[in-house]
This record gives sequence, structure tokens and C-alpha cells, in this order.
Amino acid sequence: MTSPAAPARDTPGGTAAPLGIDALLIVDMDNCRARYECYRPGCPQRREGPVFGDGVPEFARAIKTEHLARHHYGETR
Repeated sequence: MTSPAAPARDTPGGTAAPLGIDALLIVDMDNCRARYECYRPGCPQRREGPVFGDGVPEFARAIKTEHLARHHYGETR
């Protein structure tokens, strides 16, 4: 038997709001690597990278803009 999920205490009406995560930038500073994962519906390129070493800062700075321009024309978020 399972019990219903407890309602969120800080959300009006007691229901949890959806997270709304469109993408995730993962940076591993210990091993100096990074990758970008896109969760937008219909994305043809779900993962960008990984990038290693000296390329990590530039990748982290530019990947969201570049990914949106290549695969999600017109989106800015």
C-alpha cells in the first residue's frame, strides 16, 4: 500500500510546482570537464560535449546560446 505524496508547505494550494528545467550545464571542476544536456521537447541534439581541459570555460560561457541557435531557432530561454 502506498500513501499519497505530502503537499509542499510553501506552495499555495499545497501542490508542488513543476521544476521547469529546459537544460542542464554540468561542470566537473575536479576533472576539468563539462557537458550540456537539453530537455526541450523534440531536441535533435540532447547532449553537447563533453569538453575537457582549457576548453571548459569557453564551452560553459557559450554553449546555451550556440545550442539554441543551432537546434531551437527563436528560443532565448
